Amino acid sequence: MSERQNDPFFGEGASSAPQAQPPQASKKRTGRLILSCILSLAVIVAVFFAGVGAASLFYDDGLRSLLWFKDQIDNTYYQDVSDEDFWNAAIQGVEDNVLDIYSQYYTAEEYDRAVNENRGIMGGFGMVFFSGSNKIARISVGSPVFYASKDAAFPVEAGLYLTGVGKSEQELVSTFTYKSMMEELSAYGEGQTVCLRFTQSPVTSEAELSAAQSTTVTVTNSQYTESYVLYAADGKAWTYLEKEQEWTDVSAYVSLDEKVSGNSAVLRLIEFSGNAAKEFEYALRQFKQDGKQTLLLDLRNDGGGRLDILCEIAQYLMKDAPASNPVVLYAKYKSGMQVNYTASSNRYEEYLSGKKVYVAANQKTASASEALMGAMIDYGTVSYSDIFLTDTAGEGFARTYGKGIMQTSYSNTSTGEAVKLTSAQIYWPKGNSIHGKGVDTDDGAVAVRAASFGEYADAELTEILSRIAA
Repeated sequence: MSERQNDPFFGEGASSAPQAQPPQASKKRTGRLILSCILSLAVIVAVFFAGVGAASLFYDDGLRSLLWFKDQIDNTYYQDVSDEDFWNAAIQGVEDNVLDIYSQYYTAEEYDRAVNENRGIMGGFGMVFFSGSNKIARISVGSPVFYASKDAAFPVEAGLYLTGVGKSEQELVSTFTYKSMMEELSAYGEGQTVCLRFTQSPVTSEAELSAAQSTTVTVTNSQYTESYVLYAADGKAWTYLEKEQEWTDVSAYVSLDEKVSGNSAVLRLIEFSGNAAKEFEYALRQFKQDGKQTLLLDLRNDGGGRLDILCEIAQYLMKDAPASNPVVLYAKYKSGMQVNYTASSNRYEEYLSGKKVYVAANQKTASASEALMGAMIDYGTVSYSDIFLTDTAGEGFARTYGKGIMQTSYSNTSTGEAVKLTSAQIYWPKGNSIHGKGVDTDDGAVAVRAASFGEYADAELTEILSRIAA
């Protein structure tokens, strides 16, 4: 028996998972499942002659899981997969050979962890790294490293490099590569304390390290609840911290407040997970209280998240949408069924009436983030010329990721395992699909030159704010 979860985007993010799990790990999960079933495949041929009822008596747990996996693909995957293709691919791994890169199998333990992470419940230190690198893509708001940042020589945030790990500052082991970093971090389990060294620039030797600006923090590997919205205006930065259960001035922990001045405010939406919808409304309340005229919605490196959270957030950002049940997006399934996904209301006037909204995005902006941009464009909140896109090549062209499909998770209630499958193609309210294309400068969006998708001190944001002010 299967249980269907809310259709989540589970977007393709800019970075590896928290604690920098290897990006190939998800593909290997199905390999473990398939290999456990290979010896059982021969049993099918023998027992089919005895009838399905008798055959089921011979199925081991691995084969039951494989057949359950196939049933979910047959019934819910957005494209047809033939029996021949499935079984030919079984030995090599179904994910690698039949399904797209967004679909995967979860063991019961892996699925429990994924569900908790979508609720914002995390474990570890709170660092997310760019894939295969010791470069920070984000520090999770509310995490151990986030709190420790207050006492560092400079805020610990995106763009820094983790170049040392040890039991104390005197026992630091240099971690100039992703591999060495992961080897050292893996030695510190839950409840253990570690000293971490960060530098503002990449270093490859002790000589370069001595010349680099660095800082250290001491943190404990522990469970925390991540916050996904950060707001800044008037020289202050705010977020809703679950630990304190209140909207909190976090200027001492981050540098975003130092970049925002004048009549503008920045609302950074990190991911559509956890309590992001509630946090988003807190930020809009602060924006209204501050009396600012311009809001920059920062979606850079936001790889998506849950569809229900997208719909909750979209209700604040659809200027000309209907007052009730406005369509945020619609999905087309393999069966031909079309489903409208809606917000419960249109609350744009409550917080943004008479205001000007801009968007910042990059090639790591994906999935739910692109869908939100689509709703904002289609309902007149922004035009393409109000969207700033990161141009890392310096050629005047830039785009977002281009993910216009959605995934649904199905759990096997008898075993706890689950599968996440691409279930539908998605369209903006007026029918546009950006899958494989994204939003780009050819549409009229504005390119902003940046060295990468995450440089320390975020000169790109400073440039965007200066263009807005001008």
